[in-house]
Amino acid sequence: MERKTESGYLVLADISGYTSFIAKTEIEHAEKAISILLEAVIEKLDDMLTIVELEGDAVFAYVPEDRMPDCNAMLELLDGTYRIFRDSARDLHAHATCPCKACVAIPTLDLKFIVHHGEYIVRQVAGISGLLGNDVTLVHMLAKNRVAESTGWNGYLLFTGKCLENMKADKQPFIQQAETYKHLGDVETYVMDMHVRYEGMSK
Repeated sequence: MERKTESGYLVLADISGYTSFIAKTEIEHAEKAISILLEAVIEKLDDMLTIVELEGDAVFAYVPEDRMPDCNAMLELLDGTYRIFRDSARDLHAHATCPCKACVAIPTLDLKFIVHHGEYIVRQVAGISGLLGNDVTLVHMLAKNRVAESTGWNGYLLFTGKCLENMKADKQPFIQQAETYKHLGDVETYVMDMHVRYEGMSK
């Protein structure tokens, strides 16, 4: 049976600092904290996106392009998701009843978003849905980027140029960068500091 190629927005919400957090802290409390934070992220993203899978420290989701009105709608969704993540992390830290390394280190965790527009095929295997396609591969590769190195940001939003163009969005509020990947060449990206946006939401 031939599968239909679809177009839409691919979103990866990835916890920054996860590897260090897990490696340097008590595994039981660390995993509990990560699970609570990921559940909060999934619950909010599920308002508009279809969750594809949980990938350790990341949530992968998508939405067909005709179900995402514009860039403002995407920003509103991601702003809300980031706010819930940060507020949940603060609550976990504030109400921790033990001095273990995991509970103390919760504030070191952050959240980054990778958003790309592209084509994909939805496949079903044994009742489990998944996405296939070069654009699916790209959005995952973009999680390994130079944003933290070049800006110092651990919580940020990264749109591909292709994504903003498809949304007919204003690129002025973003910082333009380029990432280079083997077999893909240069990928134009636009990034935004989520800490600044969070501070604006908190006022």
